Amino acid sequence: METGGRIGVLHVISGLGLGGAERMLVWSARYHDRNLIRMGVVSLMSGGELADEIRREDVEVYELGQARGRLSPSSFTRLMNITKEFGPQVIQGHMYHSNLLVRIAGGLRRQTRVLSTRHIDLATPARRFINGATGFLNDGTLVFSQKVLDEERKENLFRRSIRLVQYGVEIPDRQDADREPGEALEDERRGELREDLNIPPDAFVWTAVGRLSRQKGFACLIDAFSEVENLGEGSFLLIVGDGEDRGMLEDRAREKGVDQRVIFSGFRPDTMPLLGISDAFVLSSLWEGGPLVILEAMAAGLPVVSTRVGDAASMVVEGVTGTLVVPGDVRQLAEAMNQVQSMGPDIREWGLRGRRRVEEHYDFRRVQREMETYYQELAGVSGPVQ
Repeated sequence: METGGRIGVLHVISGLGLGGAERMLVWSARYHDRNLIRMGVVSLMSGGELADEIRREDVEVYELGQARGRLSPSSFTRLMNITKEFGPQVIQGHMYHSNLLVRIAGGLRRQTRVLSTRHIDLATPARRFINGATGFLNDGTLVFSQKVLDEERKENLFRRSIRLVQYGVEIPDRQDADREPGEALEDERRGELREDLNIPPDAFVWTAVGRLSRQKGFACLIDAFSEVENLGEGSFLLIVGDGEDRGMLEDRAREKGVDQRVIFSGFRPDTMPLLGISDAFVLSSLWEGGPLVILEAMAAGLPVVSTRVGDAASMVVEGVTGTLVVPGDVRQLAEAMNQVQSMGPDIREWGLRGRRRVEEHYDFRRVQREMETYYQELAGVSGPVQ
C-alpha cells in the first residue's frame, strides 16, 4: 500500500479501440474512488479511439506500440519497468492475451496480486487449456456473467478466487429520465444532429454501433434493412463505427439500393447523442461476449432488436424491452425490424421498460464499487467500499 493508503491498480489491455472491455475502462477511470484507488492503464498497442478519453479522467495511459497479437522482448521489458515504477498492489489483465501477460509479469513481483478479467467465453480448446494451466500464477478472476462464471469454474484447476460482478453501463443523467425514448436530447439539438446526418426530422431511425468487421454482421443487417418497409419520411439505418469492412459495406448498401438511407457516421467517442436521435436499436452480431452496447441503447430508452449472441438473452426481455433473432438470418432480422417499426405507441413502452431495467440492474457505478471491494480483498485491505 502506497503512502496515503490508496490501492494501486494497473490495468493491462491489448488496445483501446471501440469495444465493451475498453469502454468499461473509460467508465472505471471516470467513476473510481480516487481516495481509495490509484489507477493506471497499459495498452499493448498504440492509439485507439478511447485512450484520450481515459487520459481526460486524469488517469495515466502507457502505450507500448505493439502489433496486434504480438509482444516483443523490449516491450515486455518496458511493461516490467512500468510495473516497477507504478508499484501496483493489483495488476489486472483484460481478455485472453493480456491475462496471460499479467500472470507472467505479476509472477515476477511477489508483492503484486494478479487479477485476470474474463469478459467472454474462451472459444478454442487450446485457450481453455492454457487458461487453466497458467492459473497457478493467478490470484483471482473477475467475470461479468453467469455463463462465463460457469466456464471459468471448469478451468479453475488451482481453485483460485473467482468473483462475479454483473455487467453495468454508464447511465445518462437522471434529469433525462422523464423524456420520451429516442428523445434524450433537446428538440433543437436533436434536429441539428439529424440535419448534419441528412436524416429527415420525422424519419424512423435505426442505429447500430460497432467496429465495421465481419463479427458485427453488418452485411446481414444491410441486407435485412433493404427488406424493411420504408415508412413516411423514410426509414434510415445509422451505423456508428469504423473498420476494415467499411468500403465493402458501402458497396453493399449501393447494390441493395439503400445507400441514400444507410448513414455511416464513422467513429464517435460518445454514442449517446446519436442514440438520442434514434427510434430503435439493432445489433446484428454473428458472435459476442457481453454486448454492452445493448444496455447503453436501453439506457437511452430505445427498444432493441438483437441477434441471440453471448449474453444478449439475459439483457433483452423478449416482448418486453425488445426481441431476439437467430444470428445471420436476414429474413428473421428484417421481420423483427418491421414488427418494431409498426408497433405504434407500444414502442415507447418497450423503451421505457428497458431504461428502467438498466437503471435498476445495470448501473456501472455499482459495478465499480463491487470491483473496488474485490481489489481491497486481494490487496489484504479490510473494510467495505462506500
